[in-house]
Amino acid sequence: MKITKLASLVVVAVLTLSACSSNESILPVEESENALKSYKIKRDATGAYSIDLDVDENVKTQAFKNEETNENEFHFYESDNHTSKKQSKELLIDDRELSIGFVDTRSNKTSNISIIDDNIEMAKKNLDDTFLSEYSITSNEDGTYDLDFTVKNQTTVDFVYNQEANIYEIHLEKGKSSETTFSRNFTKLEGEVLRIDFVNHYINILQSKSLLASMQTLKIPRVIVNM
Repeated sequence: MKITKLASLVVVAVLTLSACSSNESILPVEESENALKSYKIKRDATGAYSIDLDVDENVKTQAFKNEETNENEFHFYESDNHTSKKQSKELLIDDRELSIGFVDTRSNKTSNISIIDDNIEMAKKNLDDTFLSEYSITSNEDGTYDLDFTVKNQTTVDFVYNQEANIYEIHLEKGKSSETTFSRNFTKLEGEVLRIDFVNHYINILQSKSLLASMQTLKIPRVIVNM
């Protein structure tokens, strides 16, 4: 009788330990914090691009050019050494496109942002056809993006959402306006691409004798965020 009771206790103990082990195995694994907290990509009045990075503590950053994809890549690694949280780097546009990739080895996340724009030499030629002076786009930890930009004097600004193409358009054209500095916040939905186009409206008098027919548009810069 005592042997039977002892055997029952052993079985109960084994089942209890097995249940605890099973419960522990299905607990969700806590995600690692992102090594890259935020970034700011900016273009100054000369057309030159640069990027500012804000990384977590003890994170090492390696930047290099991927020759196969022509992408500027930034890799972030855990480091035991104290490193600067704020980092900056100049960026160059190749063939009117600037592609930037982020590889976070801590959280195993990758992301990309692309910008279609003129390089500095082409920007000088298009000065009369564009109204944007300088701008920057900043990523936030909550998944939103801040767009800050300055236009030339006597430029009217109109914000339009192109629902069919899923693009936020900022229309710029010559007009009577004293406001030159603007800011907007955009929310990027999970799994979707955030697109922002600056649409410059200008008159090409060589294209047609008709004023209406001579109205042209130039979409630069164009921002594509794919996180």
